[in-house]
Amino acid sequence: MKFLNEKGQEITLKQSVNLPGYEVVLAEDTIIESAVNNPFFKGINVLQLPKKLKGFRENEDLKKLLEPQILNSGVILSLNHGEFGYFQFSKEIIMKFRLVSATEIFGNNELISPMVVNMGLKNIKLKKNTIIGTLIGQNSILL
Repeated sequence: MKFLNEKGQEITLKQSVNLPGYEVVLAEDTIIESAVNNPFFKGINVLQLPKKLKGFRENEDLKKLLEPQILNSGVILSLNHGEFGYFQFSKEIIMKFRLVSATEIFGNNELISPMVVNMGLKNIKLKKNTIIGTLIGQNSILL
C-alpha cells in the first residue's frame, strides 16, 4: 500500500497510535453543517407546520437534509491486487460532534474522502491537519 497526494507524488502518513494503521488528516479547513441548520427549519412554528408540509416531497431543502458532507484528506490510495483501505473515524470526533459516518471502504486509486452527516445542533469547524481517523490496509480473499 502506498499513498499519493493529489499531484500523484508519493507521500508518507504517520502511523496511528491506537489502531494498526495510518492517521488521516484534513487537507483544508472544513465546516460540517448541522442538519438542524437546514433552511427547511428556518422560521418554522407549530401553526405553520401543516402549510409547510404541503409539497413535502418536492421541498429542495428537505431533500438535502441528511446529505453527507465530504471531508478532503488529499490522499490517494495506491493498492496492490486484492487490497482495500478501511477507514475508521476518530471516536473523539464522532462522539464530541455527533457525526454519523457514511463511508468506510476505499479502493485502488481512490481519494480518501470520508463522508459524514452532522447530527448535532451546531455547525462544526475543523482546522487543516486535524486527525479525523485511521486508515487500515486490508487484504481480501479472492476465490
